[in-house]
Amino acid sequence: MLAIQKRRGGDKMKNREVLLEARGLKKYFMVKKKLFSKQKSFVKAVDDISFQVYKGETVGIVGESGCGKSTTGRLLIRLLDATEGEVFYKGQNILNLPSEAMRNLRKELQIVFQDPYSSLNPRMTVGQIIAEPLINFGICEKEERNQKVNELLEVVGLAPYHKNRYPHEFSGGQRQRIGIARALAVNPQIIIADEPVSALDVSIQSQILNLLRRLQKQFQLTYIFISHDLNVVYHFCDRIIVMYLGRVVEISTKEALYKDPLHPYTQALLSAVPTTDQKQKKERIVLSGDVPSPANPPKGCAFHPRCFACMEICKEVRPELKEMSNGSFVACHLYND
Repeated sequence: MLAIQKRRGGDKMKNREVLLEARGLKKYFMVKKKLFSKQKSFVKAVDDISFQVYKGETVGIVGESGCGKSTTGRLLIRLLDATEGEVFYKGQNILNLPSEAMRNLRKELQIVFQDPYSSLNPRMTVGQIIAEPLINFGICEKEERNQKVNELLEVVGLAPYHKNRYPHEFSGGQRQRIGIARALAVNPQIIIADEPVSALDVSIQSQILNLLRRLQKQFQLTYIFISHDLNVVYHFCDRIIVMYLGRVVEISTKEALYKDPLHPYTQALLSAVPTTDQKQKKERIVLSGDVPSPANPPKGCAFHPRCFACMEICKEVRPELKEMSNGSFVACHLYND
């Protein structure tokens, strides 16, 4: 049975179906300090994170480069093996599934990568690229496959004659459309969009975002949208997860997050977002120091060496993610009882 949980947000109370859930998810990459040393160290790319994704919504994951956004996305669909933790899809822990069962489940869990060129095989035509998942999963017979490819190309704004061309013959925006068509070919439930517009021109970004929004309504999709662009995330996502150094520091609806950010890191991020509205301009919060190494994260709160509101407890005790009265979640000692 699928988990149904009550979600609070402002004055509204809604029962939402939890489609995907991460619990205590960790990913450590092993490295060696010295060439001939037996002592090993670990880069803590994702360090004990938990959150839920509701059916039909768009969840944004934001943070500085190296905070673990893309690694989290790959862990959620098992493109990377987790060091520890659980990922539940429709109530089933997919990290425990055998290879064959996971292969069958991949039809429902797809990803669109950041670089549309490197994610497409340059030796295959567009028609072959889109048809490949149809063949691998035996979704339709050969006679239907050509028609299915034509339909997918039209759905993403391309023409059927494009199927005979190669990826290098297309622009960046067109190649991203091809990647989206390939993901749609297997009728997924969830699509991980890993920085899908960051490599595109601003005018093309809006076209791809509008396409993704239209496809979400048409195919009842659920998105996990990974980005560093807070303006894009605000206009595209329903809820936002803020990460810092492999940890989740805040989860909130976009309205609550932008109106009243709770965590000092979130406040600093939002203060740097440019705006032309003089009424919405905020005082810039400049963080001191550099981002610590994930191979040697600070004790206690990972953000405390750069935090303008740091207390003694922040240096010793790691804050837990706790729910606030408005339905937001924050990991900060400022909000301890």
